[in-house]
Amino acid sequence: MAERPDPMNVLLIQLDGKLPNLALMRLDAHYRDRGASVVLRRAGNGRALQPQFNDQVWDRVYGSLIFQSSRALAEEARRVYPGIVLGGTGWDLEVTLEKHGVASQDVDYTDYPLFRSSIGFTQRGCRLRCAFCVVPRKEGRVKAAGTVADIWRGDPWPRELHLLDNDFFGQPAWKERIAEMIAGGFRVSFNQGINARFLSDEAAAAIASVDYRDDSMKVKRIYTAWDNRADEQTLFRGLRALVRHGVKPDHIMVYVLIGFDHATNTALEKLTDDDFYRHAKLREFGARPYPMPYVRTPELVGFQRWVIQAYDKAVPWVQWKTARYEPRNLRLENSQEWLWA
Repeated sequence: MAERPDPMNVLLIQLDGKLPNLALMRLDAHYRDRGASVVLRRAGNGRALQPQFNDQVWDRVYGSLIFQSSRALAEEARRVYPGIVLGGTGWDLEVTLEKHGVASQDVDYTDYPLFRSSIGFTQRGCRLRCAFCVVPRKEGRVKAAGTVADIWRGDPWPRELHLLDNDFFGQPAWKERIAEMIAGGFRVSFNQGINARFLSDEAAAAIASVDYRDDSMKVKRIYTAWDNRADEQTLFRGLRALVRHGVKPDHIMVYVLIGFDHATNTALEKLTDDDFYRHAKLREFGARPYPMPYVRTPELVGFQRWVIQAYDKAVPWVQWKTARYEPRNLRLENSQEWLWA
């Protein structure tokens, strides 16, 4: 009788992102189904990429990155593992699992033992074609991707869904998906956000009827975005609809694109009056602004930190900038006034 060959050894490397990586989970399922030995590592720095003392010889190595800012780490991974197959939005939209022989959409959670929720898409694509966004090129027009039952792992796993949909209400069947969430008693994180500019009263009421959560499933949170000041009227119409149907303003986190010139579709290294205006309007409304730098310059990242950590509620921007965007350069006096240290 012929000896059974040793199982294939596969190394999967998640180069960024805090949530489980669906592409790597599909690879995991694909290879485990074929009897392979699979190891997943999360590499947040170059040291984490280095081979470990008891490593086997890897027959296949795959790496996935979401963000362009992780490309240097991906290049280091390629140096350490010359045969690595790199993919993901942060690397190359033309690299797909299908081109590497993975056709099934099945996923395996084995290598994310601490993650108890279920993650996936009910739709792919987007109705819009924003110049700064890769979704239309990556996913195309809106199309259905799955039901709640397709995504949930089933008992005994918690009834918690992390939806990665880029345009949940762009799909024709969104009412059916909402009904499934309510009937099943699911907590739902619309992780990629909803487009508040397009919200009808019916859609706003639907969101308010769901147990919406942040990406940790701990607090109530709806994510949306305000990329362009020209969208102010339609955005706030949607935000007011959410509040009218029971969503508290403080539950709404609004990603604010900064460092991008919509007139020329180019990057900016400095803040603009529009950045301060949008931030102030959202604070006035009671929502949570979350600046997102298109490029990471000291001023843009400093502004992001000023807002996210709520220093903007007590420290004037000029003073924060003088402090070189560092709280340790400030001190609090009389619990009210921030002064230069």
